[in-house]
Amino acid sequence: MTLLGDAAHLMPPLGVGVNLAMLDAAELARALVDSASVDEAVRAYEERMLPRSAEIATLLEGGADGMLAVPDPAEVAGWSDDARAS
Repeated sequence: MTLLGDAAHLMPPLGVGVNLAMLDAAELARALVDSASVDEAVRAYEERMLPRSAEIATLLEGGADGMLAVPDPAEVAGWSDDARAS
């Protein structure tokens, strides 16, 4: 058994998880075609997926903080004025 997508690598909600899920699916499919057995294919897929996922997770650490932070209400109040002035 192996996992792919968010089940294999939970990512912050920045749109990366779905892209990695599609890449995982494509890489697993390619490994299944190129390998002599399912076990060999899963090992090949995981050898590529796990390091890549760990690297991307590290790059995105804290990336959602700014997107999910509640802005200062005083700052938000001026946004519509700024938009009309543009």
